[in-house]
Amino acid sequence: MTGPSVAAGRELGRVEFGPDDLRRVREVVRTIVVERMPDRADNAVLAVHEVAVNSIVHGGGHGVLLIDETDDSLVFTIEDEDGTGSVPLLRDAGVDATSGRGLWIAQRLSDSLTIEARPARTRVRVHLRLAS
Repeated sequence: MTGPSVAAGRELGRVEFGPDDLRRVREVVRTIVVERMPDRADNAVLAVHEVAVNSIVHGGGHGVLLIDETDDSLVFTIEDEDGTGSVPLLRDAGVDATSGRGLWIAQRLSDSLTIEARPARTRVRVHLRLAS
């Protein structure tokens, strides 16, 4: 899946994370979003959390969150060393499923979700438009 890339923007934060760092990921996202779009903070936190969990589960146990602000958006980029070279699937898991909804949830809570898969790296971007 392709979509907008991060235009020249300003880096607001970077968090390297593993299984024990998800609380910190959520706190950093909340702090940044509350300052710019407080009404979307909960959605941003959940969307980024879901993608970060996917990085841990499917991307070698750790990842990096980069937070950038462009002229019109906040962009949360989650990268991991997936190594498969295949694009993760967005799917609405069945009602009884206990997993498999992370990217689908992130897509629903954001304005745009982009996914890049390279042989040694997967990059998912959660885009939230700033109010004009």
